[in-house]
Amino acid sequence: MIIGKAISPFSIKRRNGGGNDADAQAFITASGISGTNATAINTLVVNLKSASIWTKMKALYPMVGGTATSCKFNLKDSRDLDAAFRLVFSGGGTFSSAGYQPNGVNAFANTNFAPSVNSSSINNFHSSYYSRTNVNLTQVDVGCGPSDLQGILLEIRTANVTYIRINAPTTSSYADTDSLGFYLQSRLLGNQQKGYKNSTLKITGAVNSNTTPGQNYYIGAYNSNGLAAYPSSKQCAFASIGDGLTDAEALAFYNAVQTFNTTLARQV
Repeated sequence: MIIGKAISPFSIKRRNGGGNDADAQAFITASGISGTNATAINTLVVNLKSASIWTKMKALYPMVGGTATSCKFNLKDSRDLDAAFRLVFSGGGTFSSAGYQPNGVNAFANTNFAPSVNSSSINNFHSSYYSRTNVNLTQVDVGCGPSDLQGILLEIRTANVTYIRINAPTTSSYADTDSLGFYLQSRLLGNQQKGYKNSTLKITGAVNSNTTPGQNYYIGAYNSNGLAAYPSSKQCAFASIGDGLTDAEALAFYNAVQTFNTTLARQV
């Protein structure tokens, strides 16, 4: 027996299942994914932590594994509980290696995240949606509110215009010639909401916040006081909810998500 022999970092990594980040490994175990999917998840978590934006995330939905079970888990908290904001899918959506695709009729995912209860504050919020489908229809891809005219909303490319709204009665909008890519909306001020597409800031809207909705936030439709309104047909390869992001953080977030989807050969 050799006393005091050092244990190599490589040996420790092997004992820990290959050296994955602990949060990434918890998601990998819960979702049952493996191979390239698992590698991509680990890299995503490492990149988000390196950019100091992991702590700003409340829910991250990578939509990996090709099944309702693997896609339902929240990367930030991979417990199979409503309180962990895991998704509950309804309607006729489909799942594949490219993500989750609602059908534009009755499909959506309930995040179990009520902004008035679970967000940090009325003026500290972001949400995102990575769309792999190019359509030009009246569809709301994520959101919730007491009616169609209040709350949180991301409406990607209706009549060549994309609309954002965060805790406000008024939308901001910008011209949009396709509905492909990573869409992000963020609020850090009481009188301003911002919209991004991929690496570009598209709109800075001078819109005052007024109330935070208590309805659960939906992916694939707008939760209008319990009604799944304006359902989307855009394939979702990633979605998130969390605190507001600065311009630099929004860019870092896009880079991390784009790297993730490129690894999975589903980037647009």
